[in-house]
Amino acid sequence: MTTLLSLNLKKNNGVLYNNKKNLIIKFYINKKLDSKKKILNEFKGYSWYFKELNKRNKNKFFLKKKTNSLILTAFKGEKFSSYNHMIYKTNLVKKIINHYKLIWPQKNKVPFHGDLTFENVIFLKKKKLIFIDWEFFKEKEEWGLDLCHFLISLVVLPALSSGKEKIGREELNLFKTYWNIIFYKKNFSYLKNPISSIKKRFYNKDHFFFKIPNKMKNQINKSIL
Repeated sequence: MTTLLSLNLKKNNGVLYNNKKNLIIKFYINKKLDSKKKILNEFKGYSWYFKELNKRNKNKFFLKKKTNSLILTAFKGEKFSSYNHMIYKTNLVKKIINHYKLIWPQKNKVPFHGDLTFENVIFLKKKKLIFIDWEFFKEKEEWGLDLCHFLISLVVLPALSSGKEKIGREELNLFKTYWNIIFYKKNFSYLKNPISSIKKRFYNKDHFFFKIPNKMKNQINKSIL
């Protein structure tokens, strides 16, 4: 039996689950150039990521160009909404950070997931996790850019969903703590103005980085000085 798990008409994509074969089918409704590019990005992203993971696990996936879809083994685990205050889940935040450090090679140019948030992480059994949804994948970006995106999403998305223009003090202090753990004494170019740097890498103006109000930008920039 195949079940429709999600359908996003704004993004022109959806997800099906085949419980008999334990498969996930990510598909795009139309075959426009943008949709073809995204499904190809997903294939390239998973190809690199699973190659790194396969040193420890075995994952199978297939690209079907005719149906503009990607088929892969379903990952059974727990997901969390990025709009919740997940910054307080210190153990989960650290797991994501450590997973990135484990998988991503320590060099200047590395693959870029492009949309690393809690929404795109599945927490599996035995303290493992996996990153999903690679439609914004790029082959070469500076190391840590995904973590930069992830940390900003922790404080921005819950505030935006609540209609706030400022980040709470406690959340901002935790953000600063995580930031220093990762980026203390680092000199990556995007660290000078992280929000503007990430916005330049997205053509889709619907991305939440384009909705960050100036007060939040100033809070974030001041906290990382």
